[in-house]
Amino acid sequence: MQDILVEQNIIITEPCKTLRTLGRNALAGKWKLAITAVCVFILVLQLPMAVFDALFGLNIGSIMTSNGYTYGMDAGMYVDFYNNMPQISALSQIYLLLVAGPMTLGISLFFLATFRKHDVQVTDMFLGFERFGKALGLFLFMELFIILWSLLFIIPGIIASFRYSQAFFILADDPDKGIRQCMNESKAMMKGNKAKYFLLSLSFIGWVILSAIPSGIVESIGGIVTSNSFIMALFSIIGGLFMAPVIAYTYSTFAGFYEILSGHLIKETMPVPVTAEEAQQQYEEMIAKEAEEKEAAEQEQDEQKEDKVKQEEEQETEADGPESE
Repeated sequence: MQDILVEQNIIITEPCKTLRTLGRNALAGKWKLAITAVCVFILVLQLPMAVFDALFGLNIGSIMTSNGYTYGMDAGMYVDFYNNMPQISALSQIYLLLVAGPMTLGISLFFLATFRKHDVQVTDMFLGFERFGKALGLFLFMELFIILWSLLFIIPGIIASFRYSQAFFILADDPDKGIRQCMNESKAMMKGNKAKYFLLSLSFIGWVILSAIPSGIVESIGGIVTSNSFIMALFSIIGGLFMAPVIAYTYSTFAGFYEILSGHLIKETMPVPVTAEEAQQQYEEMIAKEAEEKEAAEQEQDEQKEDKVKQEEEQETEADGPESE
């Protein structure tokens, strides 16, 4: 990686293409698993919300026309316009507020482990609930700071979202860290890297547009075949599942982005230029070395146990010798 250390902060100068290559390499042989995990992520967030909105949601059109105002529009057209808007319930928003943090932590854990070549399962998406309070608190604090910055103007809000973009990866990497610590470390990591993060996000626009085509078609079919808000919401959720491969690709790439920022993909003698393939090989060698050291330690323990057993047997033999004479 052609990265630079500035005031003990790593500045990423590697092209977005190389960073995406790291993300794809991490998903090699695990695309199906990653896409399935993202589908679970989407369904857990959106499906219960659709149910709550269908059962307890309030029609926005009815609320806004109840006072008799049509804002210069024909009354019938006004009602039709707002009646076509989805129903919204307070329960669905509360549900989203409660599960968004743990699920975001879960998907961060999943893709960070995937990038590190660990064995992962789809159920790992729910590991974030083991740190429910901390994940919820981090989500709320991040949203609060982003909203406050957005009140100034939309651009400061976007910059704030970039500033705290690594917070959940930091928490996933070390669940013992506090909420403010994760946010402060993310802020420090992203110093000088926000532009690169923006360009990396923008580099997925082609894949987003491509996956949005079947997603839009499914949603359009839903609008044609029914006017029921719940069924239309189901079509929208199904359409959103076509975005799963792009989301998996994006999360894997940003997991690699975090690994670079945290110094896990950087040689100790920094700065040092290496290619993406060399960085990936370096990372795999590190994992293999750790496995060898673990195996050697276990083998040494086994040998010590064998030596101990032999010593005990020799002692028993020496003790039995005089008695037999």
